[in-house]
Amino acid sequence: MKTAILTSVLLLAIPLAAPAAESDLYGTWKLVSLNSKLMDSGQVDQPRGKAPTGYVSFTPDGRVTGIIVNDTRPKPESVAKLTDQQRVDLFKTMNAYAGTYKLEGNKLTYSYDVTHNQMSGQRARVREIKLEGRKLTMVNEAAPGVSDGKMRSTTTVWEKVQAPADAKK
Repeated sequence: MKTAILTSVLLLAIPLAAPAAESDLYGTWKLVSLNSKLMDSGQVDQPRGKAPTGYVSFTPDGRVTGIIVNDTRPKPESVAKLTDQQRVDLFKTMNAYAGTYKLEGNKLTYSYDVTHNQMSGQRARVREIKLEGRKLTMVNEAAPGVSDGKMRSTTTVWEKVQAPADAKK
């Protein structure tokens, strides 16, 4: 009898444990590193530079929004004096998207609603993730690189952003 009760309790607890992993994603994450492996050669590079900046946010209603910018970008004097070449260079040194996500085990799948370059059908949708405390590692499926179109698998490491002490809950 005790075994049957214990088994029932464990079976009921298992489905409740799965959503906890998804709730660990909720919030905003700051980019720590980004490395990319070229599929044809195996070469690893840093297409956004050695210290890119970025954020990704996950909400409980299944929405994701992200932006990553290169470590070196043009610094225009002002909006009024922004040249067409600076506009192009600023665009070429960023990656932005919004859409929905679905987490199944350690597989995170994005469905894009909007991307900075309107190439959502050619972007990596599936990521294998690993959550370790406040660190999130994502390894994207191979897809054409946003900056050069070469087939690559990108690995990003993120750190959870602490909410300000005075943030409304």
